[in-house]
Amino acid sequence: MTDRDALDVLRDQVLDGASLEDGDDVLDLGDGSGLLAGELRARIGDGWVYAVARDVGTLEKLLRSAHEQGIAGVAYLVGDPDVLPLPDASVDVVVGGGVFTGTGAGAGAARELYRVLRPGGRLSLVEGDGLADAVGALRDAGFVDVAGAVAATSQSHGEARTPALITARKR
Repeated sequence: MTDRDALDVLRDQVLDGASLEDGDDVLDLGDGSGLLAGELRARIGDGWVYAVARDVGTLEKLLRSAHEQGIAGVAYLVGDPDVLPLPDASVDVVVGGGVFTGTGAGAGAARELYRVLRPGGRLSLVEGDGLADAVGALRDAGFVDVAGAVAATSQSHGEARTPALITARKR
C-alpha cells in the first residue's frame, strides 16, 4: 500500500466515524493538506465546511487547492483548537487530525470542541501519541460515547505509524 493509499484509508475512517449526513455543517481541523475538504463537501450536500488552521499560509494553500478542485461551500478561518473562531453550537460535526498530538492541546481544546458542537453533534479525529490523554480530556469536557481504536497503519519518513481514531458525541 502506498503512502497515498494509506492516507485515503485514514481519511475514509475519519469521515465514516463522523456519521456525516446531508446538510451537516462541519468543522475541519485537518492538517492543512486539504485531504478532507473535498470529500467532506461530497458527503454533506449543501452543508458548510469551516476549515480552521493556525496560520494564514496554510489557509492560502487550502484555498488555492480548493479553487483548483472547484470546491465551494468552504469557509477558511484562522484559529487554534484552544480558541476556535466559531460561535457556540454552530457545527454538527468536528473532524480532523493531530488536534491533540504534539500540539500541547488538551483540556482547553476539548472544551472548545464541545462548545462549538450542537447538541447531538459528533466528533471524529485521528491522533497519534497520547490517545489516553485525548480520550480523558474529551470525557472531562462532557463528551459521551468516547471511543478510541487503532486506525490504518501509515508510513511517515520511512517509519510505520499506527494512529488512533477517536469518536465521541455531545449530549
